[in-house]
Amino acid sequence: MTDTTDSTTPDEAAKARKKRYKQTLNLPRTGFPMKANLKQNEPASVKRWAEMDLYDAVREQRRDAATYVFHDGPPYANGNIHVGHLLNKTLKDLVVRTRSMAGADCAYIPGWDCHGLPIEHKVMTELVESGKIDKIRDLPEATQRMAVRRACHAYAEKYKKIQAGQMQRLMTLADYADPYLTMEPRFERGTLEVFADMVAEGIVYRDLKPVHWSIANETALAEAELEYQDRRDPSIYVWFEAADTTALAAAFGVEEEALPANASAAPALMIWTTTPWTLPANLLIAVHEQSTYVLAELDGRVGVVAKELLEQVTQIKGLKEAPRVLAQADGSALLGLEYAHPFCERTGRVVGAPYVTLEDGTGLVHTAPGHGADDYQTGLKEGTPIYCPVRGDGTYDETVPEDLRGLSIWDANPRIIEGLSASGHLFHAFEFNHSYPHDWRSKTPVIFRATEQWFIAVDQDRRTGGSLRGMALDQTENDIRFIPSWGQKRLRGMLESRPDWCISRQRSWGLPIPAFRFHLDGEEHMFLTAESVRAVARRVGEKGSDAWFEDEPAALLPGYDPVADTEAPEPLRGGAVSLSDLEKCFDIFDVWFESGSSWKSVLEQRQQTFPADLYLEGSDQHRGWFQSSLLCSLGANGSSPFRALLTHGFIVDKDGR
Repeated sequence: MTDTTDSTTPDEAAKARKKRYKQTLNLPRTGFPMKANLKQNEPASVKRWAEMDLYDAVREQRRDAATYVFHDGPPYANGNIHVGHLLNKTLKDLVVRTRSMAGADCAYIPGWDCHGLPIEHKVMTELVESGKIDKIRDLPEATQRMAVRRACHAYAEKYKKIQAGQMQRLMTLADYADPYLTMEPRFERGTLEVFADMVAEGIVYRDLKPVHWSIANETALAEAELEYQDRRDPSIYVWFEAADTTALAAAFGVEEEALPANASAAPALMIWTTTPWTLPANLLIAVHEQSTYVLAELDGRVGVVAKELLEQVTQIKGLKEAPRVLAQADGSALLGLEYAHPFCERTGRVVGAPYVTLEDGTGLVHTAPGHGADDYQTGLKEGTPIYCPVRGDGTYDETVPEDLRGLSIWDANPRIIEGLSASGHLFHAFEFNHSYPHDWRSKTPVIFRATEQWFIAVDQDRRTGGSLRGMALDQTENDIRFIPSWGQKRLRGMLESRPDWCISRQRSWGLPIPAFRFHLDGEEHMFLTAESVRAVARRVGEKGSDAWFEDEPAALLPGYDPVADTEAPEPLRGGAVSLSDLEKCFDIFDVWFESGSSWKSVLEQRQQTFPADLYLEGSDQHRGWFQSSLLCSLGANGSSPFRALLTHGFIVDKDGR
């Protein structure tokens, strides 16, 4: 008979034993599916968080907790976010979440930089490509500005919404329902109030001086708006003939008769330049007073070159015959010597300058006060005009020789070199590759060009004490924590070498610098005071910066009394000029000034907490937002807007770019 009490097979028994073992294990359980299905789950999570009002719910849980103040640097609202935004926004989200989880009340108010050249450049490009620009150009100038501004506003608003949605898809937790935008009236008012405070401190001024100039966009640029690219340019050595051979010989302690005779070429000073197009603006030649210069017979001509550079100059041209030194003298002996410009009908003179080095060139520096920072300072010291014959579009005006008038400076380079060669003033020319500043938007080379611009002085003491440079360096040394620590050295280096801050731009899309002009007795006068700026700020806070383009001057100054404003010009205070006589100026602020003033609108006015515990951005912002924020805050209220700076790196491609 067959036993039927246990009909399980050996395999079934083994499976039963495995089930019993499984029940003895305490394994974690999860509702997460095996597949992420992010395409479906990510939008669902964003929707769920929005329905929960998660950001406000977290803030409510921390209502009475100690605050941790974090301030978001605003990206440009022009295009989709990229992997750099991914890194930056994720790191910021980590800061906010960890601080909240640790028990702090940590707000995250995201911001967008909505004004300026990056957006206007893109909008103008689209208008040209669509053919709409022709209709705009037919409009009156004031209407043109407003048409461009409205197009830029719509563009910025569009991409702010797109980027906000994309950042939410990154699952970052922030107040996306109420961000800060630099084009909002409340923000614009805050920026103008910062500017008013800096005007009151006496560190805002207007002057004619060389600035980085974008020919493509016809506007001044700040250091932070430059990027360096390799470029091939001419390098030339030029003879500037002495106007008085006797005086030149005497400077070297020799008799004129002792000089080798050359009927076709007078003794000359040799300069070196990589910008032949600036030669029409030459007014001076600079030497170092303590350097030694030689009078030498070089390639059949008597000329002046720094003693230490004579051999280098000889080798550059590949001369087989060694130069014959006739005499030598200190640079101080050459001061005051006059020379004839090689192709302009004027003379210049030799002056001393401490920045002249003996590393390259000839030791004699071609100086055009309208086309260089050092040149400008030398021109001021010597009392020469700040002469700039180059117009905003990069062409020469009518003050240059006839064959150059109306010509682009880049096209002028070969023509100038050919002319120098033909006239016997060219010693040597060749082309070389070097790193050259470019406009970060148009990717085109920029130039130094003297124009009337608004500046913030970094070395002039504020009325309440201390220069911006000195205060900033002190803050980096004593009051700001740097994460990682090398950020301190990087920021200090940039602060030590930076020039005065050019804050004006010649564009339509931006916050106007609220300056007025008036004419009296045939002369033009500029008008801008701390109180007038505050009055305009009140109007802009009500209507936005479009008010500047649409309202009359009197309407832009609500509550302003020029009689009570001790800084107002006397004709306005005395009644010779009224508010209705004023004319508006149309320079706009550098966008870095606007974003650099964000602490005013976001921290002081909205969150009522100052300073921030942390700013967090990429290392490029030591030149940009970190620095502009520090200078704006120090200029307005004498303190840093942040206690700590955290610097992160960049996401690079396979080639490390």
